[in-house]
Amino acid sequence: MKILLAGLLALVTGCATTVTGSGAAVRTTTGEATTTTTSTAEPDEPTPVELPEIDEGAPARYCDQPFPGALGKPMLAVVVETPSGRLDCDGAAAVLVDYYAERHDPTPGLPPLVVAAMTCNQVPEPALPQVVCADGDDVVYSMWPQT
Repeated sequence: MKILLAGLLALVTGCATTVTGSGAAVRTTTGEATTTTTSTAEPDEPTPVELPEIDEGAPARYCDQPFPGALGKPMLAVVVETPSGRLDCDGAAAVLVDYYAERHDPTPGLPPLVVAAMTCNQVPEPALPQVVCADGDDVVYSMWPQT
């Protein structure tokens, strides 16, 4: 048993490689001189897109699951049907929830906010849509539940 343990210890010790460094960007090992560099730069922030005017008569999916929106009150998401649109109600609500987490007070006139690669902003004049988000493919907006 001692011989087996000593042999295993010698095998593991002889094959072990010492790793030094923080592991963040550069890794150096002893044995063969190898240096690997990885970029830790932040990805480019998405460029905001111009928000479209909302045609309230355009084909759209009106989502029925409320989410916490402006002033923490329940709101609904609407997904405008576009030729290359890919968002569903859950995706639209997720973007809008993140927007309202940053801006829970409905304040028009602020610069657009990029959320999950979509440009979002409060509409300048109160209407059915309250916050509009677009990314070139998708257009979504939030609205108060209609009673």
